[in-house]
Amino acid sequence: MSDTRFIQVNNAQAKVLSPDGGKHFRPSPDEEVFFKMSGDEVENLFDYFEIRVGYLGGPALHIHSIQHETFHVLEGQLTVKVGEELVEANAGDFLYIPKGTIHTYVNLKEGTIARAVGNLSPGGFDKFVAELFGYQQSVSQPDPKVSAEICARHNQVLVGPPLAVSMGLRKGR
Repeated sequence: MSDTRFIQVNNAQAKVLSPDGGKHFRPSPDEEVFFKMSGDEVENLFDYFEIRVGYLGGPALHIHSIQHETFHVLEGQLTVKVGEELVEANAGDFLYIPKGTIHTYVNLKEGTIARAVGNLSPGGFDKFVAELFGYQQSVSQPDPKVSAEICARHNQVLVGPPLAVSMGLRKGR
């Protein structure tokens, strides 16, 4: 199947994507994000995405100020920090993270790729990811003040390093 196919139904379009289809971001060498649906496509109701996380991959500790988030682990295992707790999320496990909650995740299983699908509501997270990672890739050393300004524009807050860094398993990026 090609990357994206649209099917006209009523006065709207249904969407069919290949496994690697959607807006693709590589926030780090150990993580890929595929936005299958973005808020712009569904009246800003939600974003739907797939993550693929390699060994010690995962984002900085963060908060979504206005968005609720869900994760459904498809393959592998993610160690998820929710508030002060660490949760081992295995294939089939589902997590709901309320807005305003500090969280992040990491893949601690060497030689594996963990896969999960996520949903953020309301939508618009893809715009944050595009702006932040676009900025970070355009400079040799990102300015924390500029990153914080980007986060604030999109109702996101970075509050700490990736979990692998805080656990002492890798150096900061």
